Amino acid sequence: MSRNILKTLSFSFGIAFTLAALSYAVYPVLETESLQTRKGFTSLIWIEAMLATLFMAVALRICPLSVSIRRQTLFVGNLAYKASETELRKLFGQHGEVFSIRLMLDKVTRKPRGYGFVEMDESGAKKAIAALNEQEFMGRPLRVSTANEPGRNN
Repeated sequence: MSRNILKTLSFSFGIAFTLAALSYAVYPVLETESLQTRKGFTSLIWIEAMLATLFMAVALRICPLSVSIRRQTLFVGNLAYKASETELRKLFGQHGEVFSIRLMLDKVTRKPRGYGFVEMDESGAKKAIAALNEQEFMGRPLRVSTANEPGRNN
């Protein structure tokens, strides 16, 4: 089960506990005048609120909000000039999560230069390199490899 699904379920259960506590506390108290009943329901709402808080804390411990995903940038060369970001996202998205796509344009003419960069999750990037390098896309064989870091001359 993915972390996002687990996180969503955990928060849903936490909210359900909180709503259950409110329903136990509010409705019977409105109907009864007994002080003993009110005290019982007040302690019940505190117990359920603590359980909801504990459940949410456990959910955050299991699935922290900031899950770090290792990203890798790929160089994609020999692109057809008519290739779009949407088409590349669809192509690379088959192999993993695509975070961004940058198609390089000529500074003067603003026309495509035939290459770009795709930022993906690390495992998806490895799969994409293996599957797409030298594969034909829009009539041209793609060149897919790991991009060099900016500022490094290799």
